Amino acid sequence: MRLLITGGAGFLGSNLVAHYLSNGHDVAVIDNYATSKAYNLPIHKNLVSIEGSITNKKVVDELFDTFKPTHVIHSAAAYKDLEDWKEDISTNILGTINVIRASEKHNIKRFINFQTALVYGEPISDLVNEEHPLQPFTSYSISKTSGEQYLGLTNLPFVSLRMSTVYGPNHFNGPMPTFYKRVSEGKKCFCTDTRRDFVEL
Repeated sequence: MRLLITGGAGFLGSNLVAHYLSNGHDVAVIDNYATSKAYNLPIHKNLVSIEGSITNKKVVDELFDTFKPTHVIHSAAAYKDLEDWKEDISTNILGTINVIRASEKHNIKRFINFQTALVYGEPISDLVNEEHPLQPFTSYSISKTSGEQYLGLTNLPFVSLRMSTVYGPNHFNGPMPTFYKRVSEGKKCFCTDTRRDFVEL
């Protein structure tokens, strides 16, 4: 395969880059390093790494034209500032559309979209599955839901993974790293009466 991974230097993306390179695939990454680190990516003869943003349609189109991916894993997202609605819209909606349109043009065989379980909002039942109504409630979850719905307007063969509490190597934010950091520093922690699924990379 020839895999294009957006946000490939981030937590999810970098682990996938390492996995697919180790299995002999060609991989291209586009990342603006807003919430990721360049050192997460290995130096490898089968890796093409572009510093840029998916909000830049020209950069996205040129990467598709030169690398010619067969598969796309869309991991790029803006989530750093919940009050920066413009950035969320620019990346999670318009940037996603840029990647979608380029994927359509190049007849991508499979499009994997990384989504957040926050699209479900406040659970209305103990079991949250695909049948649960969508109730996004933050700028991040609203914009991510919009991007996913635009993907649903296409004929691309896609899957959207609505993940919750993923953890593993290169993971530096979220509940697991925060809990570990507080425990290791001897600070107080608290637990709530909830049950969550965890996804290990």
